[in-house]
Formats: sequence, C-alpha cells, structure tokens
Amino acid sequence: MKNFKLVKLIYKIHTNSPPPLEEIEKMGLLAVKIAQYYALRADFIDESTCVYLAKLYEYSYEAQKQDIDEIIGDDMRILTAMKSYEKLPFASASIGQVHLGFLRNSGNKSEKVAIKIRRENFKKDFLEDVESAKKIVNLVLFFYPKLKKIFNPLEVLNNIEESTLRELDFKNEVEGAEYLKKLKDENIGKFPLENLYFSNFIDNLCTDKVVVSKFIEGKSFNSLLKEKELKYSDLLRVFKYHTFYMFKLGIFHGDLHPGNIILEENGDINLIDCSTIGRVKTKLRVGLFWFFYYLSRYDYDKSAFYLNEMSEKKLKEENYLKFTRKFKVLYRDFKNSTVSQVSLTKRMMETIKLAINSGMEFEEGMFHIIKSLMYLDGMVLKCNPDINLMDDIREFTALLESDKL
Repeated sequence: MKNFKLVKLIYKIHTNSPPPLEEIEKMGLLAVKIAQYYALRADFIDESTCVYLAKLYEYSYEAQKQDIDEIIGDDMRILTAMKSYEKLPFASASIGQVHLGFLRNSGNKSEKVAIKIRRENFKKDFLEDVESAKKIVNLVLFFYPKLKKIFNPLEVLNNIEESTLRELDFKNEVEGAEYLKKLKDENIGKFPLENLYFSNFIDNLCTDKVVVSKFIEGKSFNSLLKEKELKYSDLLRVFKYHTFYMFKLGIFHGDLHPGNIILEENGDINLIDCSTIGRVKTKLRVGLFWFFYYLSRYDYDKSAFYLNEMSEKKLKEENYLKFTRKFKVLYRDFKNSTVSQVSLTKRMMETIKLAINSGMEFEEGMFHIIKSLMYLDGMVLKCNPDINLMDDIREFTALLESDKL
C-alpha cells in the first residue's frame, strides 16, 4: 500500500496537484526525497508546484529523540573516547540526531565536540522502500510503456537512491568538508575567503554512521532568520563565497540551506553538512557567470545569448530569435524590482522552462544551481525583502570578472 502511495505521489506532482507537505513527510524519507527532486524540475512541472515542494528543503519535522546509548550501536568506542556526553540530543531530524560531548584530551583537559549519529536501520529501511517502489513502477511501466515518454519514474528513483545513499554515508560529509577546505586553501590568494570555514572533524572518531566534529560556537542562519537577527551583510558574504565556488571553480556546497550555515561568535562563517557537492562543467559554469553578469546589467540580448551558449543543443536562426523575443517579454518587469516583487528563483525556473520548451538542453548540474538559488533567494526574501538583489550580483560579478574565468 505504501509503495502505491509513492507512485500516486509522483503522478499527483506531475499533474501539479501535490498533497499537503505534512502528508508527504509522514510517508517517509523516500517520499520527501521524491518531492525534493521534483522541486527542482521546473522544466516539466509548473513553477508554482516547484516553489511549493521546495519548502521541504527548509523544513523537516523533528523526529523522536533517542538516548545516545540506544542509537550508537557498534560505535560505542567513540563514546569511550569522551570525558562526558549528553544522553539526549540538542538537534534531531528524520535521518539522525546530534549530541554534545567533551572529548578526553591529555591531562585533565577536554574539548567540546558535536556527535552526529545516523538512526539505526535507517539505511536498511530506505533501501527496502526503494526496491519495493521500483517493483511497483516496473509493473506500471509494463502495462503503460508510453509512460516513459511522458516521465520515467524509474529513472527518478535511481537518481534519488544514488544521492540519498551518499548522504546516509557520513564519511562523505567528512570528505566533502576536506575537499571544500582544500579548494579554499588553494584559492585564498585570489579571493577573500579568510573568514570562511568548514566542519573540523576528528578523523579517528568518524565512521559511515557516526561523525565527531569540533563544536561550533554560534547560531545557524535558520535560527537567526526566525529571530529576525540575520544581518544582510552576513548573508551577502555567504552569497559571495558561494558564487566564487560556483562560477570560478564549478564545485560548491550542494545543500546550502540556512540550517547548514553557522555564524560564529567571532563573525566567521562556517558551512556544515558537506556530504552533497554540486559540480558543473566548464561550459555551464562560464555560461552561467556571463548570463548573470549581463542579467544584472539588464542587457537581455546578451543574457539570452549566453543562455543559448551553455545549452548542449543550441538554437539557431529563427528559433533563437523567437526565444529572444519571449525572453525579453518574460523579463519586462525585472529591472530594478525587489526580491519581494519578483522572485529570482521563480524567474529562473520560468527561464529554464522557456529555454527547454524552445529546444535547448542543459546538463544535470543546472538543477544544482537552481537549488542553490532557491536557498539564497529565500534567505534574502526573509532577511531583506525590499532589496534589489541584482545590485549586489552586479558587484559580485564585477569582482569575479577581474580574475578572468
């Protein structure tokens, strides 16, 4: 019954009539991942449905808290390395929970750490749900083979399985943080990255299910937004860091929601949960940079040109001229508008949909970019809704242009 509900969920999303978010969450992790996947696919579902489903990226229900001794399983040695630890977590979600601990050091000293633990059998349950769902989908496709031409739910499940398994293996979080830190160290002379940091893990206390990192004294952007304490200047710093990684390196934090950004007490920015790394190829990276460069200067002819340049299948002659005319109509209300008047996320979704319907094709990395824009645009809207974000993007692109792509 549960797996028929998942197939029904996919169908309802494709018909732009998704169920309430609370209902999706109660269906489990796979249902949430399916909805999150489609939140990025404005190329074949309505933008309004995408924006609605995108709320699942920022909010997840708090799962029941478990005692650390009950959930630690075979990794008890990690707790023996602690001088003390709190049995109940200070943060809890569907996948796992985070506990405060004090690592035993030489002498009588101790170091404050965060102990993140994946829930027991969570991976096993997820894989069972995926396999069962695949059986139902294969059955549906057997009787309705034309369905593949409309959308392929089996391909969706395969993509979700691959990305979620990476997220459930906490070693990837350690590797992701180390990789982004390495890129920072290599580029710190080219761009002001001095106040950007990533989780600092205790390597010998990290497994695929448990990771231990130095505790970060500060508040998440999520908390600051709720308390209306987030400064727009701090958000701009994150925007600047992220665009450098995205446009200059083509490698970036792939899940930069406000809960994964910590403003430390000393003003430094710390990005956590780096298990998902976004990657874009040079063609898309460079094309997107120049697209935003000219979009922020309201040069729509050149913006349309670079959008076509980054397409795997370029439009030519009359088709390109038709696209350009529609593109200009789409952006007729964009100049000098605030984020509350025109959402950058929604407009980008409309842009990609127009481009694809006109015949363009983009690599998968494009949807990682849209996901990042969702987060950043959403934070700006909550933090400073009356700002014209293009003014700041214009400044960022000028700064990045000085070091030619």
